[in-house]
Amino acid sequence: MLDLIEIDAASNRGIDNIRDLRDKARFAPGSGKYKVYVIDEVHQLTAESFNALLKTLEEPPPHVIFVLATTETHRVPATILSRCQRFDFRRLSNDVVIDKLAEIAGEEEIDADPEVLALIARTAYGSLRDAENLLEQLAVSYGSEINLDQALELLGLGDTESSTELAVAALQSNPKSALEIINREAAKGADIGRLRSGAVDVLRAGLLVKAGVEDALGQSQDALDAITDASRDVTLEKLLNIVTELEKADFRQNPSSPLPLEIALLNAIADRPAAPVATAIAAAPAPTAPARSRPAAQPGPAPTRRPQPSPTPSNPQVQPRQPAPAGGGAPPQGSTERPPETVRESRPVRPPQDERWDRVIKELARTQGAQFNLGAILRGVQEAKVDGDTLSLSFRQQSMDNRVAHELADPRGRGPIEMAVEKAYAVKLKVVIAGRDSNGAAKRASMAMDSDIVRLAITMGARIVDEGTVNNTNAATPEPANQPAPDQPEISPPETNPRETDPDPAG
Repeated sequence: MLDLIEIDAASNRGIDNIRDLRDKARFAPGSGKYKVYVIDEVHQLTAESFNALLKTLEEPPPHVIFVLATTETHRVPATILSRCQRFDFRRLSNDVVIDKLAEIAGEEEIDADPEVLALIARTAYGSLRDAENLLEQLAVSYGSEINLDQALELLGLGDTESSTELAVAALQSNPKSALEIINREAAKGADIGRLRSGAVDVLRAGLLVKAGVEDALGQSQDALDAITDASRDVTLEKLLNIVTELEKADFRQNPSSPLPLEIALLNAIADRPAAPVATAIAAAPAPTAPARSRPAAQPGPAPTRRPQPSPTPSNPQVQPRQPAPAGGGAPPQGSTERPPETVRESRPVRPPQDERWDRVIKELARTQGAQFNLGAILRGVQEAKVDGDTLSLSFRQQSMDNRVAHELADPRGRGPIEMAVEKAYAVKLKVVIAGRDSNGAAKRASMAMDSDIVRLAITMGARIVDEGTVNNTNAATPEPANQPAPDQPEISPPETNPRETDPDPAG
């Protein structure tokens, strides 16, 4: 019929094609009353093409009818949809398709078995057009008499019983039988993807029966009986898990390979028993054992209660205690007995603090503060201690201390940190830096004493002038060894070089 024009929008999607259509639509129909334009897959048109077609749709010629067909209505512009009458088509049930195919076969004098018509209907997935095309291909290939084997051969399908057997083997958790079925069909040259689809359809019918829905099953009675018997002792969760795993089989790389289906099937069978094992492993209290072994490896640092820095005395006078163990004596023994007691008291409390602080770091892993990534700088926290409504943070390095202090001073940094702390600790806490309050001065001083430069200066005769100076500069002021003046408030280095005081004129 000349007045019925079908246009494929996927290949005629340009603005020039729409302009040509618009110009030809002005001409009157040749024989009929109307000229009908069917634009298939209309969502494939470009935005410019839709704009060119919009005016014609608003005021079409009286003898023109446009039929816009699409499977993706959401991709059609709203300006086009508002000027059309919308009709939503749905897939036909298998019974309706079978009845229509039987009617066509009777008119065309085609003798097709009922199993053939049912197979065509299931393969077409509710599309009558596809079902009629398949019936036509069978009639052209095999004549007026068509049996099930011929239909399976033409469609590239394995035996329908194989899909049912595969579904039953999966429900029975029988990997040997399932793998034998897959490889048997692969050796025949059957489409493995269709074998998977057939098994999924059978399992879907089992899901519907298990849930009490007996409509739209689309399976033969033999398949329904087999799947019902196999799923009688299977829970709905396991049945759903098998269907989900089989749907994950990806045949895009190699459609003829049985490997994707084999992997998916083994995962479906083995996934349920593996879950309790994973849960038991996750619940095992393994991390507590290595936590208890750490104090034994570092019993020396009594005053610090920190696992990492061992030589951390609280003031310069503690340094002479280091050679004490070699000479023996009561004071060193007293100092070595206290650290285990202190560590044992704090160890049971620290793991939950560490876990909560880990959640804070994880929460802020991708959060940008005023200048730094908050999760990155907070990883330098050595100890996060809750004291009332305050969360006190201590650091291994002074640079990290300064960076966190900079973020806490800015609302862009303090806000996300306090929100993450409140979420992890389930209570609103004020975040402070331990080294910046009155109780943290000694800690920062001890951290400064860890510096190799400070220790070297002390061995050369230097002394601590002012605690604030140590905190801010991490250095000590040297003094000559022959000028002991511990009570002086400050000291400066000698003004003359020792070589310049040598009385020898040759020097």
